[in-house]
Amino acid sequence: MKIVFDTNILARANQRATGTARRALLYALNGPHILITSSYILAELERVLTYPRLLKRSGLAPPDIAEYLEHLSVISQLVAPIAVPPHLIRDPADEAILGTALAGRAEFLCTLDADLREEGVRIFASISGTQIVTDVELLNLL
Repeated sequence: MKIVFDTNILARANQRATGTARRALLYALNGPHILITSSYILAELERVLTYPRLLKRSGLAPPDIAEYLEHLSVISQLVAPIAVPPHLIRDPADEAILGTALAGRAEFLCTLDADLREEGVRIFASISGTQIVTDVELLNLL
């Protein structure tokens, strides 16, 4: 299966994490699954992981972040996000996340973002064969 992990999941799935997001990422990587990502997601992840409060909470140092990003870029299939209809998603920054899933023909988009989990977005994504799920839901489905 092809899976896209949103930035909010990938930030919680870093190499020092132990929670559900980390388990979902490791399960996906250890199975016959393909991780789909984009330069947009990786750049956003780098930005998020370097927030001072996240640096403090995660215990990650800049070399750890660079290693994590490099690992994700190597093990993932990189795609360019495709455009989604304007105003489909409340937060325009989330359009590239959904666009990555659609471009990669992902079966799952794993996210905790409420804007991406709205009914209209879910219906639109499902028409293209992408199911929007949380990390807990993904683990239960896989």
